[in-house]
Amino acid sequence: MKEFFKKIFSKESLMKFFRTYIWLMVLLFVVDIVTKWVVFNHYGATNMEIGVHSDSANVITIIKNFVYIGGSLNQGAAFSFLYGQRVLLLLISIVMSGAFIAYYIIRYKHLTTLYKVALALMITGGVGNLIDRAFYWPNITGFSGVIDWIIFKFGENGGEFAMFNIADSCLVIGIAIMIVGIIIDEVKESKKKRAKGEYKYSPEELKKKEQEQNEGTKSE
Repeated sequence: MKEFFKKIFSKESLMKFFRTYIWLMVLLFVVDIVTKWVVFNHYGATNMEIGVHSDSANVITIIKNFVYIGGSLNQGAAFSFLYGQRVLLLLISIVMSGAFIAYYIIRYKHLTTLYKVALALMITGGVGNLIDRAFYWPNITGFSGVIDWIIFKFGENGGEFAMFNIADSCLVIGIAIMIVGIIIDEVKESKKKRAKGEYKYSPEELKKKEQEQNEGTKSE
């Protein structure tokens, strides 16, 4: 038993676990759940069902005319898309979260650090809001919907640009990192093909050739 725990908590094992970024998923998931319930307990179900806006005296100002903390129960997706379609959104969340997790497990050995971090954030975001949609029902918790509490507002007279939570942030940032990773991989692959001579012309040469063709057409 002693050898077992020694192996589990060895430097090598801990480094392997660190590189899985499962710890990041758990940490952000806990932060998401805790912050949602802190906000809910502060505002109460009644105020949150009505919705709290950035021009309300109830909000907490973080950066004036930019970032606030409020409380709202969102029964839709981002920007209240598919509002009231909770069963559909629940199914979408299940499929999306399941797809992220399955891809992470199946492709784990081939994933770079960038993709692992991106998927860790996307899994956290998907599961975080899935919990709200799956379990926060009136007969269970006394309220219904995903708890949003971060408010973005631009300008003194501007309305709310967005209201979201940690899970939403994780999902958006994870997707953004994934897109950046795909672009980087495409650029690297293009450079490799160019170096091997797989491309007859470089993008610059193609542009120059098109300009020459256009000039030749005009002269005719």
